Amino acid sequence: MKKTFLSLTLATLMVSSLANAVPSEGKVRADMGITESNLLAADQNRYTYKNMQEFMKTKNIDAGAMAPIILESAKAQLGSVEFTHNGKKMDLQTMLKKHRADAFIVLKDGKVAHEQYFDGQTERTKHQMMSVTKSFTGILAATLIAEGKLDRDALVGTIVPELKGSAYADATVGQVMDMTNNVKYSEAYENPNAEVFQHMKTFGFAPMEDGYNGPKTIHEFLKTLEKVGDRPHGEEFHYISANTDVVAWILEKVEGKSFNQIMSERIWSKIGAERDAFVIVDEEGTSLASGGLNATARDLAKFGQLLADQGKNLHGEQILPASAIASTQAGGSPVKFEKGGYSYDGATLEGWSYRNQFWHTNNENQAYTALGIFGQWIYVDPTENVVVIRQASMPTSIDDAKDAEMISAINAIINKLK
Repeated sequence: MKKTFLSLTLATLMVSSLANAVPSEGKVRADMGITESNLLAADQNRYTYKNMQEFMKTKNIDAGAMAPIILESAKAQLGSVEFTHNGKKMDLQTMLKKHRADAFIVLKDGKVAHEQYFDGQTERTKHQMMSVTKSFTGILAATLIAEGKLDRDALVGTIVPELKGSAYADATVGQVMDMTNNVKYSEAYENPNAEVFQHMKTFGFAPMEDGYNGPKTIHEFLKTLEKVGDRPHGEEFHYISANTDVVAWILEKVEGKSFNQIMSERIWSKIGAERDAFVIVDEEGTSLASGGLNATARDLAKFGQLLADQGKNLHGEQILPASAIASTQAGGSPVKFEKGGYSYDGATLEGWSYRNQFWHTNNENQAYTALGIFGQWIYVDPTENVVVIRQASMPTSIDDAKDAEMISAINAIINKLK
């Protein structure tokens, strides 16, 4: 059975299956009709994605004492962009409106060629980034590997003993990072007993119904996961959000610090961020490393440029190991990716792969992306030195047709900026 592109994601809420759930105190805006059961719904997410701290428990990701780096404007601005997609002429502005964009930034050679905000968002707004968070987690793990602190071939159970009784015990770090491990994790949203709903309940994207006696924290949940039959790890790609939270647990064990501290020390305090970021956490304070990052578009652009510049910030300082970036930029196995049954707009993503928690195009420019549901993008083209950031509040979590339009638009942008 084919799986639609990005269909295996963390936080699609099927509100009908949660009809008997009881909203948690403090996660309600009665004046706006917002409850825990509809936090991500189309009529609410244009507000909630820009104001997640009103609804969720969070931890700060400190920008540190470094003076903010103010992005410079490129001499040549992008201007209007027209492109053809599936034989139909389109333009960038119409597409952004159609996709309910909240922010859109394009960097060329580290300078702003286009910056635009919508629906009340500004350059100061910290926006929910969903699974874009995964890519930060992945590059942090790649960094520890490059530094010799972490071994991609090490078994997860030897690093996180708490997972020895789970599906992760005999999977390697690299298999979990690249999502080729074998773990039973259903995202059948019509089934309220599916693992995805248990996962969401641990951090508040879905409420715990009366009498709920399942896992109440992220770590408790991860320890319950089992394998699917006897299929070996490492054979095929399956996008599973729980994997990223395991990677974060590994990071915390190796570094002896919390995820938000690692993020601050390794990345956020060194890119010249203009604002602190924050991450959603569960009741124990464990970060949702698979989907909880909230940050401004400008600061996310600085992260994207850090990748394009092989780990150097805009001051030219080496922040992340060049080898960690090279490992990511090389991409993963297209064979394992295709074997997992992933498709895009009805066709297999020919040549695509997944590596270090990034989606890799394997195109001639070796471009790769961090992606999150409801329209979150960080697109990095290291060859043309172009970074594209989009924050959005799309009405549906997954829309293959709109994702395909976005890729066509990005290709047109890159060609125009050459």
